[in-house]
Amino acid sequence: MKHLRLIASAIFVLALILNCSEKQEQSLSRNWPCFKANNYRTSNNGNPGLKLPLSRSWIFENDSPFQSSPVIYDNILYCGADKGLYAIDLATKKVLWKFETAQKVYSTPAVDSAMIYFGSWDYHFYALDRLTGKYKWSYADTGAFSSSPLIDGDMVYVGNYSGNVYGFDRTYGSLVWKFTAGHYVASSPAVYDDKLLIGSSDKHLYCLDKSDGSLIWKYITKGDIVSSPAIDSAAGYVYIGSHDNNIYCIDIDTGSKIWSFATRDMVASSPALYDNRILVGSLDSTFYCLDAKTGDPLWSYKTYGDIYSSPTPFDSVVVFASDDLNVYMLDINNGAQLYVFGLGGETAGNPALYGRQLFFGDKSGRLYGFSERF
Repeated sequence: MKHLRLIASAIFVLALILNCSEKQEQSLSRNWPCFKANNYRTSNNGNPGLKLPLSRSWIFENDSPFQSSPVIYDNILYCGADKGLYAIDLATKKVLWKFETAQKVYSTPAVDSAMIYFGSWDYHFYALDRLTGKYKWSYADTGAFSSSPLIDGDMVYVGNYSGNVYGFDRTYGSLVWKFTAGHYVASSPAVYDDKLLIGSSDKHLYCLDKSDGSLIWKYITKGDIVSSPAIDSAAGYVYIGSHDNNIYCIDIDTGSKIWSFATRDMVASSPALYDNRILVGSLDSTFYCLDAKTGDPLWSYKTYGDIYSSPTPFDSVVVFASDDLNVYMLDINNGAQLYVFGLGGETAGNPALYGRQLFFGDKSGRLYGFSERF
């Protein structure tokens, strides 16, 4: 009897260990459901990250360029390409479905458990069933959609080249509100409490009431804003780049400037926020790490090409791409180079972190996955 009790106890302990291990693995596979991972657009999905060194563990080759950044939901990777949106099973590398559009899909999709949303240069904004790719609804306009949508509550938000910012009912596609800026909107929205933040090529950063699209405040720079905002929810600051060569920190409540930092060329990259640091690239071929509270430079790293890519930080590492056809992994603490990987084509993408893998695509038509080297 005692022997049986010992066996039963051992089985129970083993079950607990396996259950905890399974839960830990599930916690590591947090979804990357939209451009820059979350509604604050900080490029962090709460995943603990990967331990270097990494090895290339996954590659998918396509016959047309991948134009958007990948997003991942429950082991399915979604990415926009030259003429449509792809859904790819991570385990098998098989295309589950493809939804064809008449023009390119630069817009990084936003996905939830039921639906996926994205825009195209065919002047349409689309909503599909995320598992089947079945068409649900679309909105036709007179301008292309490069802006990456954001899902918030019952709404989905996006901007476009008509110079508008839209708030749609996410289920039925009805237009709830529209805000018209002075020029095209390639920037992607971020949300903080009742506020929606987005940039425009009329040189303004706009703060709108997300319920009705009314203007709360606007901040003018001296250049186009195609960069997308990142929000420090604890401090109440929003960070964004401008084609006037500057990175800005703006108070979300008042719209007043806290600080700005000048680079030597335009800033199209969208900032990431990590451990009181702002991480962002510039078309001066330099990647910058700034103090989030003061804007003081902590370090910089020089590449050999323009940096349009929006970075992804994790576990004291930051990943980004340069137009010198390389992906760089740097130490966030000091900017030291940890790893460089050559690409087949240029990319402006934001790498997606999922489980123990990191994914990004390029314009050669390849999607890459990197994992920890055991």
